[in-house]
Amino acid sequence: MHLNDTAEHQDPDRRRIKIKLEYDGTDFHGWQRQPNVRTVQEDVEKALTSVLCESITVIGAGRTDAGVHAAGQAAHFSTENPLDIVNIINGANSLLKKDLRIWDIAEVPASFHARFNALNRCYRYRLLKRDQPLKCRYAWFPDCSWDDEVIREAVCLLTGEHSFKSFSHARPDEEEYICNVIEATWEYDGESSVFTIIADRFMHKMVRGIVGALIDVGRGFMTLDSFSKLLEEPENNGATRVAQPQGLVLLEVKYLSLVSPPAIAGGE
Repeated sequence: MHLNDTAEHQDPDRRRIKIKLEYDGTDFHGWQRQPNVRTVQEDVEKALTSVLCESITVIGAGRTDAGVHAAGQAAHFSTENPLDIVNIINGANSLLKKDLRIWDIAEVPASFHARFNALNRCYRYRLLKRDQPLKCRYAWFPDCSWDDEVIREAVCLLTGEHSFKSFSHARPDEEEYICNVIEATWEYDGESSVFTIIADRFMHKMVRGIVGALIDVGRGFMTLDSFSKLLEEPENNGATRVAQPQGLVLLEVKYLSLVSPPAIAGGE
């Protein structure tokens, strides 16, 4: 967690603003602010700081990796500036590059926290059956064939509460890997396979680790029993291979209803 997160969260005298973001992650080194590289968090903070004429810290619902996209990333920030939210969203979007947009904004209670108040998150991963240059920024072509029906059997094992240590990469602030998967599906639409997963939380590179293992199941490189053991005996398994980032999109972050003024969907 960033050092400013706690202090910012505990200040009841500043306006709390919730935003939703869409971005093409291709040219970003992920969500989280890092030195000497472009990140989503820093781009948004710079735009809001300019519009609101004060230093703004933006707290995201999750930290997407380099190359990962978002259609519904959620975040919040606090401000003392009384500028109305329509001018905030329009002003910020006028300063952001075209691969990043704030598409929804609302005032929320001072206790709201984009990360800690999230009920669940939904991710989608798309895999191409053949190499398609016009879609390669938003899907992964593994350059192999796989059996979608066998993969669906493996996907059915994901729902419920499990340790996803076998599919994740460790971070210093993550000590346990238990996640509750509410829904997981694998569908074929005629030219690509689409994996969708909803869970209460996700670990670092967890979705991409799951996809990597599912493809190994579909190729016959891993049995359903071996896949099951990745969930049942995580301490006895090494990490799975990680699928490429460009196929992954954070679709939505869900919250309980908030008592607040109506949201404004806006833009330039």
